[in-house]
Amino acid sequence: MDAHDVEFFQKTGSAFAESMASVFSMLTGREFQLKSAPGELMDSAAAAVLQAGTTVLVKANYQKGLSGTLIFSLPLKEGTMLVDLMLGGEGAAAEELVGDSKDALAETFNQVMGSANQTLSDLAGETFAISNVEILAAAPEAAAFQEHMGQGTFQDIALATTQDALQTTIHLLFPDLLLQQLKRKLGFGDPQAQAPAPAPAAQAPAPAAAAAPTRQAPVASGPAMDTGNLDLLLDIQLPVVVRMGQTEMQMGELLKLTPGSILELNRSADAPVELLVNGKLIAKGEVVVVDGNFAFRITEIDTRAARIRSLT
Repeated sequence: MDAHDVEFFQKTGSAFAESMASVFSMLTGREFQLKSAPGELMDSAAAAVLQAGTTVLVKANYQKGLSGTLIFSLPLKEGTMLVDLMLGGEGAAAEELVGDSKDALAETFNQVMGSANQTLSDLAGETFAISNVEILAAAPEAAAFQEHMGQGTFQDIALATTQDALQTTIHLLFPDLLLQQLKRKLGFGDPQAQAPAPAPAAQAPAPAAAAAPTRQAPVASGPAMDTGNLDLLLDIQLPVVVRMGQTEMQMGELLKLTPGSILELNRSADAPVELLVNGKLIAKGEVVVVDGNFAFRITEIDTRAARIRSLT
């Protein structure tokens, strides 16, 4: 593995390790630490024996920016322990992962992928997103893995996971095609392909008919560019959100919600409602009804200059 690959795996592994540590810690209320290390290139037969016993496979299917399926491999025992911690338990292991436990693990890795993809998107300058997460259990047999993962080669990134009640290694498996796409997007494609063409050999100048006097290059004339011109930006679409309030919930409480459940928000009934554009607060107001539809009446708003600065 050359220095080019080492840097790529450090950045990619760190993105997933930091995202998983953050999400796991937030959902369980306990501190998790994850450390990534590049593994080896392997086939599905080798991937089948990365974990002892039954393995939980988490398949994240990309729909934007990348094409392919990323796979997490973790032991069933530690997977159920993680879910028990998220549901308010002490990390008890279970013999299977079903029902609410399976849904909780799927939502956990949805959040992990959302966080990791944001980091990778920032590095690439392009949005990466998945469509869904699938949770599967596979016996430690090559045939079972090939059924769920397909054949071909996978690049392994090992994520050493540590918490007081739980220590394990989660393996991140990149199919070769997905790996090559991500390398190109992050600027780590084939160095030979990216190397600039060698400059042509210097040639002796042709003899001049007569020596010409040195002349200064002409200076472009015309009006200076107006850097404050926003015309090119005015048609950009931005997400607009009216926020009445927010709250935080444990995963266990979230899974107990049913029709009729009431969520108490962190905002009093007479407090102004917030208007966020592209995630930035620019105005406050109140919710009204216009022609049978909800609408937002602005009562406070930043100046035009402040709005522009907040969105840049």
